[in-house]
Parts: sequence; structure tokens; C-alpha cells
Amino acid sequence: MVRFLDKEAYGLSIIFFQIINYLSLFDFGLSTAVNRSLALHRGDDEYNRGMVNRIVSTGVFTGAFFGLLVTISGSIFAPFVPELFNLRPDLAAPTVPIVITLSLLVGGQLAQRGFAGIFYAHHRQPLVGTPYFIIGNVGTGLTILLLSRGVGLWAFAYVNAFQFLANLLVQVWLLRRYYPDLRVKLSLYDQVLMKSMMSYGIFMFLHGIATQIILFTDRLVIGKVLSLSLVTIFSITVRIPEVGMTLLSSITGNALPAVAEIVVHEGPESAKKHFKRMMILMVSLSMMAFWLMLSLDQWFINLWVGDDFFAGNYILLLALVIMVQQTITRTGSFFLDAKGVVSGSSVVALVEAGLNLAISITLGKIFGMSGILWGTIIAALLTSFWYTPFLLQKHLGIPIQEFVFESLLKPVVGISVLGAAVYWLVNWLHRPALSGWIPFLLVAACAGSLMAAVVWIVYLRHSMGQYVPARLRRYLLLPPISAPIVG
Repeated sequence: MVRFLDKEAYGLSIIFFQIINYLSLFDFGLSTAVNRSLALHRGDDEYNRGMVNRIVSTGVFTGAFFGLLVTISGSIFAPFVPELFNLRPDLAAPTVPIVITLSLLVGGQLAQRGFAGIFYAHHRQPLVGTPYFIIGNVGTGLTILLLSRGVGLWAFAYVNAFQFLANLLVQVWLLRRYYPDLRVKLSLYDQVLMKSMMSYGIFMFLHGIATQIILFTDRLVIGKVLSLSLVTIFSITVRIPEVGMTLLSSITGNALPAVAEIVVHEGPESAKKHFKRMMILMVSLSMMAFWLMLSLDQWFINLWVGDDFFAGNYILLLALVIMVQQTITRTGSFFLDAKGVVSGSSVVALVEAGLNLAISITLGKIFGMSGILWGTIIAALLTSFWYTPFLLQKHLGIPIQEFVFESLLKPVVGISVLGAAVYWLVNWLHRPALSGWIPFLLVAACAGSLMAAVVWIVYLRHSMGQYVPARLRRYLLLPPISAPIVG
């Protein structure tokens, strides 16, 4: 995309995505509350089918109301965007109608959330995950095509409209096929149910606002305090770490319905057992990603868009620290959310967000991009990074000592020893004679395979081995199903 837009225009397109992300939060936690409620009503009996109809109908009409508010609010905010970011005239002209269009699309998406999560809540993620993946990739290709044809910033609005309509058609078709008894009627709207869901959802909304500020406001701060050109450079540098964080978050996101059933119905011992497994998995994967990205990201960016778009290894290192730090904290918060314990973590997240803004803006004016990232790290250390383990001990009975030493320090230290060796080896191989795509892909494949093999054997094989299908067990060094895992 950077081939068809200059740095300021590309930076503005990133700001558009941040505006979308903020507007999409204003369902006030409805989608999370709907998904959790649906997850607790999976039975194929008359009562559960009736509850599903009530939950979905209540969610759709409540979401439509919030969507109307978002559309109006976004349209009111749109005229102030050009002045807020000091846009040059050729960028300012399309910005206002684009923001209004995006606000309208986000409003429609909020109404969708009343029924879109039923597939995740009922453990049918592949039904929607596959078409969503295809639509997302088609959208990326369509964006590049439109930009290459000179459409400019409007390309992002057109693609968002395409994805909204395509997702809606897929959802409606799947609902008609797999939920023929589902009905969305105003007569099924349940105000008592709505209040019950929103009493949970409002704290998820506050947590979502805080997360958005903590993880993504850095671009708005850079755009305001520094420049839109630096937004582009920063975004490309941290793009791979953010993809990694998104993929890691999708593990917990897809597991929410199952974990909600475990912590609500199976008792504390089962919850503690599954928490330990999940935490070791997430810490191991995040540390493996940390070292692979630190080793390979600069090489990749040089091949992708050129060295001018790389902000430096120091910025990359700080972004990766944030990735690991937030993955650890959010995995703990995920179990608290599934339990329904959301008020304490949400309030602390808001405090963290406020500190993050204050420290990031202050340090950003002094130290530039690195100061903004340090603000995120410091704010987390002062708040959620220690308070989340405290809540886990209080509500799930998970000892802090066990959390720190068993789930964190062992995989962090062990994987870092291997990661440091991989980092040294990759940097030794990264030389002018081996600077093309083929050497990069070979080195990346070897480094990734080595780290994945060691992490699996040492940290994940015993805790996650029971979930491996029988036909794959011998290839992953696991005994047959009937035999216990020794070691």
C-alpha cells in the first residue's frame, strides 16, 4: 500500500483504522455479554432455544440503538479531524466524508453483533472463521487494486463497505442453515435480560476502551505530537508484533465460551488446571514470537518496503516487550472475564490507560517514539501487571508464587536462552550476499522450526499433548492415547 500513498497519506489511513476501532467499542460491551450468555445456553431443548431467541433479539435491537448513536457521534466528530491532525488540503478534502461513511458502517456492524457471535459461543468457529478469512484477504487485495487505480483514501471506505456486506450475507446464510428456529422479533426483546447482560458488558466496555488506549493510541499520539510520516514508519515497524499479539489474542478469544463453561460449571480445581495450561501455552508462544520477530523483522521490512520504513531495533524491542507483557496480563484477565469477575480488572485497566496517556505524551515530547512505548510499559508495571495476579489468587485460588515461577519465569528464561542463540545466528547470516527473499525464507523457516520444536518438547508436549489427534501423536513425540505421557 505504501507504493501508492505517500507517508502522510498512509499515516492518515492508519488514523482512519484507529477511529473505526474506537467507534466499534461503543456497543458498551454488548457483544461480549451476548456471547457469554449464548455460551451458557447451548442445550438443544425448548428452554435453551427460547433463551437463544431472547438473547439474540435483545442483542440485535440494543446493538441497533448503539449503532445509531455511533453513526451520529462519528458524523459530528468528522469535521474536526482535518484540524486535529493539521492535514494538508488534498488530504483534508476527502477525510470528512470518509469518516462519516466509516461511522455509518460501524453503526451497522454493532447491530450485527447481536447474532454474529452465536457461532463462537456454540463452538462453531470454523463455520464463520473460514469465510471471514477469505473475505479479509479479498478485502486486502481489493484495497491494493483500488489504490493502484488511483482511488486514493476512499479505497479504505469502499473495502470496509464490501467486507460489511459480505460478512452480513455469510452470517444470514449460515444462520438460516444451522439455526432454522432462530427468530429475531421485537416482541422477544427482554429489558430485564438486557440490563443483566449490560451489567456485565459495561465493565467489558470500560476494559475495551482502556485496552484501545493502551495498545493503539500511540499512533494518535505520534500523529499529534510528532508527525503523520512517523506514524507510517512506526506502524510498519511494529506491524509484525501486532499481528503476533492479535493471533495470540485469538486463542483466548475463541476459547472464551469453553472456558466460561469450565469456570462456571466445573469448579475451582478444573479452572486452576486449565489456567496453568493456558498460561504456559501463551507465555511460551509469546516468547517464541518475541525472539523470532526480534531476529527477523528488520530483514523482512528491508525486503518488503525498504530500510526507510524501519524505526530501529530499539523501537522494535520495546514493542515486543509490550506484546509479551500484554499477552501475559490479558490471559489472566481472560479467565477473570470468563468467571464474570470484571469490575476490578476494568477499573485498574482504566487507571492504566490514564497513566499510559499521561506518561506517553510526556515522554513522547522528550524522547520521541521510544518515550511513547516506555509510557505503555511503565503504566502496565504500575497497575495491571501486578494487580491481575492478585485478582487471580483472590477469585480463582491461583497462588501468586505458582503463577510467577511455574507459568512465567520457567518458560521466559528457558526460551530466552535459545532465542538469544537464534538471534545471534540470524544476525550473523544477514549479510549482503544473503539479502534476498529466498535466503530470508530459508533462514526464517529453519529458525522457526528449531524454536517450535524445542518449545513443544520442553514446555508444551506434556500439558497440551492430550489434545493432539491420534494420527499425529507419533510425529509429535507423543505416546498412543492409551499410554500415559512419561516425564
